[in-house]
This record gives sequence, structure tokens and C-alpha cells, in this order.
Amino acid sequence: MGELWPFGYCTAITAAFVALAHLWPCQRSVDRHIDRSFSDFASFWPLYVSQHRAPLTKLLHAVSTSAISLVVMTRYKPVIALRFGLGLISGISLSLCTVDWTASFPNGLPEALLMVFFIIACVRQMAGLGTTHVARLLAAGYLLPWAAHFFIERNRPATFLHPTFSLLGDFKLLGL
Repeated sequence: MGELWPFGYCTAITAAFVALAHLWPCQRSVDRHIDRSFSDFASFWPLYVSQHRAPLTKLLHAVSTSAISLVVMTRYKPVIALRFGLGLISGISLSLCTVDWTASFPNGLPEALLMVFFIIACVRQMAGLGTTHVARLLAAGYLLPWAAHFFIERNRPATFLHPTFSLLGDFKLLGL
């Protein structure tokens, strides 16, 4: 790991990115693709819930999110795990600011690429973890949930259309 930003900078930057995501107005008038009609998380949440009806699906989502969190918390020193969390929050916040920019595409791939880029960039800068390592953690976090969608729910994961809102939904579902 290279020289890390001072922890105070990381918290200040994360706070600024979260504030930016909250202040960035969702444009309902943006030309959205018909399959990508949600402009905010609150309007997306009912769809998310409807795609997670089976208790086993919810369990696999919770196990996956918890397992990745535990890997980060046990594999690294507490300060690095905390910095990872700040980087994740920063990356998601920046991704929320781009939801409107990618709304006209027929799928969530452009938004997903931006989200992954922002998360990896922020975690690298704040926690000093390598690109491949962060990408593997993100990919591992999606394995069980996607299996649940394909084999239990028999639906297409919301991640394919609304990746940022879907990731937020995973964390909200874990808190329920």
C-alpha cells in the first residue's frame, strides 16, 4: 500500500460526497429509457422489495453482504476496514450523482461501470487496496444474490437496470 490520505481528509471527502449526492437533484424530466424509469431510491424501493419475496433470497443477500463486510473487517486492520467503508460510501455517493447521466441507456451497464470505477477509485485512495482486490470483493458480493434471483426468484436482478439503487437496496435489506 502506498501513502494513504490522512484519515481526516477521508472523512471530510466522504461527507462532501454524501452531501453532494443528497443535494444533487434527480431530474424527473431526463429522457429515461422505458426500462430505467426510476429517478430516486424511494421510488425504486418497491420494485426492489417485489423482487425479493422468497425468504431464502433475502437470506442469501444478507449472508453475502455480511460475509464481504466480515472479510474486510477481519482481514485488515480496523483503520483500513474503516477506510474501506468510507471509500465504499464515497463511491456509491458519486455513483448516485451519475444516475441521470446514464438513464437513457437501455440497461444499467454504463451506470454499473461508473459505480464500480468510483468505488474502486475511492477505496484505493482511502484504504490503499489494489484494483483487482476491490473488484474481487465486489464480484464475490454479487454471486449469492444473483444465484438467488436466477434459481429461486426466477427473475432478473435489479442490478442489471439500476445498479446503484440495487446496491443501496442490499444494504437497506440487511438492516431490515
